Amino acid sequence: MFIPLKDMNPNLRRPIVTYGLISLNVCFFLLQHLFHLDGLVFSKAAFIGHEPLSLITLISYQFLHGGWAHLAFNMLFLYIFGDNIEGSLGPRFFLLFYLSCGIGSALSEVYLDPYFGVHGPGLLIGASGSISGIMAAYALRYPRAKILTWTLFFLFLEIPAAWFIGIWIVSQFIFEFMSPGDGTAYIAHIGGFIIGLMMYSLYHKYQISRPI
Repeated sequence: MFIPLKDMNPNLRRPIVTYGLISLNVCFFLLQHLFHLDGLVFSKAAFIGHEPLSLITLISYQFLHGGWAHLAFNMLFLYIFGDNIEGSLGPRFFLLFYLSCGIGSALSEVYLDPYFGVHGPGLLIGASGSISGIMAAYALRYPRAKILTWTLFFLFLEIPAAWFIGIWIVSQFIFEFMSPGDGTAYIAHIGGFIIGLMMYSLYHKYQISRPI
């Protein structure tokens, strides 16, 4: 187990969208405890059946969480990795990037996870897929940035981002293989990560090949 505490990478600009996304996630989490927001949860059954709101839930599910720990860990990762990627992409494209990774994450879970929805409607909530895409972009853009990490046995290490994120994504494959169908959407994490790699690579290629 290893938990990122901060990155040694200064912001290029004030990460307004990142802070806004964190605020929205917290607000939606609080609303979950006041009102029934079941209609905003992504459901495989609803999506495949083309029921009302099925497409809207591709975005809304990204702002719902299953508990305080789920929310806290996702927002910690978003806070650490989101600000620099927002600075690299710019606020508007960063928001599009974030939501697109979340959409790709959900679609990956629907079509690539054989255990998703086998014993029920297949419900999906959380920002993990979106944040997985951000981590992929961070690994490409800032592979040598140091991540202050709290590891097992209470050790605090500064790990290069490429190693930290590489270990994280490999662990998702391992968990999926070792404990399929345990309720955690590892395929969604992997899907969001791959979408993030693809989108950031295309964006970066466009930027460097653009006429001056």
